[in-house]
Amino acid sequence: MLDIIKNYIAVFRAFSKNARNFLLLTFLMSFAQSIFGLVFNLYILKLGYTRDFLGTLGAIPSLTVAALAIPLAVFFAAAPARKSLMGSLALSLVAMAGMALFTGRLPLMFFSLLSGASAALLAITAMPLMARSSTEKERQHLFSFQFAASMLAGFAGSLASGWLTGFWGSVFTAGDESAAAYRATMLAACALLLASCLPALKIKEPQLQGRQPGSSAFSNLALGTAMIVLAPQLIIAFGAGMIMPYLNVFFKSGFDLHIASLGFYMSLIPLAMAAGALVGPWLVTKIGRVKAMITFQSLSIPFLATMGFSGLLLPTVLATFARTMLMNASWPVYSVFLLSHFPTPQQQAASALYTAGWNLANALAARLSGRLQMDFGFTLSFLITITCYSAATLLLSRRFLKEDSKKAVLPTAIKEEIE
Repeated sequence: MLDIIKNYIAVFRAFSKNARNFLLLTFLMSFAQSIFGLVFNLYILKLGYTRDFLGTLGAIPSLTVAALAIPLAVFFAAAPARKSLMGSLALSLVAMAGMALFTGRLPLMFFSLLSGASAALLAITAMPLMARSSTEKERQHLFSFQFAASMLAGFAGSLASGWLTGFWGSVFTAGDESAAAYRATMLAACALLLASCLPALKIKEPQLQGRQPGSSAFSNLALGTAMIVLAPQLIIAFGAGMIMPYLNVFFKSGFDLHIASLGFYMSLIPLAMAAGALVGPWLVTKIGRVKAMITFQSLSIPFLATMGFSGLLLPTVLATFARTMLMNASWPVYSVFLLSHFPTPQQQAASALYTAGWNLANALAARLSGRLQMDFGFTLSFLITITCYSAATLLLSRRFLKEDSKKAVLPTAIKEEIE
C-alpha cells in the first residue's frame, strides 16, 4: 500500500501545470457546489414545493446539458479552454445565487436552466483538456485523480454544509433547518465558488495546429461506433437518475436525520467515490479496462439492493459507501475507454455526445423518479436502478470483453509495485 501511495505521488508530480491547475479548479468548484447541493433539495421542500416539482428542478439541468452539449461543442471547438472554463464558472455563480435568492417557481426553473448550461460548458471542455494535458501513460491516473479531487471536495463540502447550516441556525431564530438557514448556506457557497477563478486563469494552452471546427469533427465521427461505446453508460445514467439526485431526501425522510447528521452521512458518499477512483488505475493495470469496469459494477449491485431495502440506518450507510465506491470507480476508467475509441480531433465531439446522452437519460429518470416517489416512495426507483445496472454490466461483458482481452494495457507513468 505504501508503494502505491508513493507511486501516486510520483505520478502527480509528473503532471503538467495545466493538469495540476485543473485538479485544483475541480476541487474548489466541487467544494462550493457540494455545500450548495446538500441543502438545496431540502430548501425547496421547506419552501412548500412538492417532490414532483423537485423532480422537475432536478431534471432541468440535465435536460439543458443534453440540449446544449453538442451545439456548445461546435461553437467552442476552437476556443481556448480557459475561456470556456471562465464562462462555465460565471454561469454557475449566477445560477447558484439566483436559486438562493429567488423563490418563485419560474425563477427557480430559469436558474436551474443556467446551471445546466454551466455544466454543459464544463463537460465538453474537461475531458478533451485533460487528454491534451497528459500523455497516454499518465492519462488514466489524471482522469482518476480529477474524479477523486471532485469527490474529496464533495466530502469536505458536505461536512462544511452541515456545520454552516447549524451555524446559521444559531444566528437566525427560525432554527438550523429553516429556509433562512439553508439560504445563508447556499449564499456562502456562492462566495466560495469565486476562488475557483484563480486556477482557471492559470490554464494556458498553445495554439493547436490543425484543430478542426466542431462541425467537421462531428461530420467525421463514426456514429455507429459511438452508440455502441456509449450504450452501457447511458443505461447506467438512467439507473443513477432514479436514485442519486434524491439521496439526501432518501436519508432525511427514511431516518429523520438532523441536518448535521445528514451532512456527515452524505459526506461519506463522495469520500467513497474518491476511494474508488484511486483504486481504478491499479485494477486497470492488472486486468484491463473492461474487466475492471465489469468487476466494479457487478460487485456494486448487491450493495445497492441492501441500501434500498434494509430499512436500518447502519446497514444502509455501509451499503451506500460500498456501492458508491465500487460503481463510481469505473467512471474515470470508462472516460479513458471512451476517448480511446476516437482520434484526438474527434474527442471533443465524442465527449459532447456522451455528455448529451448521459444527461438526457439521467434527466428523464430523475423526472420519472420524482413522480414515482409521490405514490410508491423509493421502492420502484431502487428496483429500476438495480435492473439498469445489471443490464449495463451484461452488455459491457457481451460486447467489449473479447475486444479488451486482445489489447495490452499501457503501463502507467511510474511502474506499479504491489506487495
